Amino acid sequence: GKVLVFLDSHCEVNEMWLQPLLTPIREDRRTVVCPVIDIISADTLTYSSSPVVRGGFNWGLHFKWDLVPLSELEGPEGATAPIKSPTMAGGLFAMDRDYFNELGQYDSGMDIWGGENLEISFRIWMCGGRLLIIPCSRVGHIFRKRRPYGSPGGQDTMAHNSLRLAHVW
Repeated sequence: GKVLVFLDSHCEVNEMWLQPLLTPIREDRRTVVCPVIDIISADTLTYSSSPVVRGGFNWGLHFKWDLVPLSELEGPEGATAPIKSPTMAGGLFAMDRDYFNELGQYDSGMDIWGGENLEISFRIWMCGGRLLIIPCSRVGHIFRKRRPYGSPGGQDTMAHNSLRLAHVW
């Protein structure tokens, strides 16, 4: 298809989740969109709504969620307006296939897991794109209690990837 949609395998979509993601991409092919990521309990599989947040990061180049100020949710479109986000979670987004290829896809120098979401977020912004959270699209995600991936030889892949991100950008 013309649009690629990335979803972790441990997600559950809601009704009418896809249409709100496709509209901004149709309007500007360099727009990358993310749904609001709701929480599915890893223990009970109970589904709960998340507040509207956007991606951020700290000085250690670790991804974090930041609440969107109420003043940004009170515009003409109200709480349904797309929200600019500096970064995204790496496993739930949609983007134009050709734009993904033009950006170079995922950085092949990243190792297993961690930091790839910040790297591609930085590349989107620095290469003329924009990154939006779409409040009308909601997808449930099981958040694990611990990092599920090891690495061959016991290397700290998060540190490796964060250092690569810092060196590349």
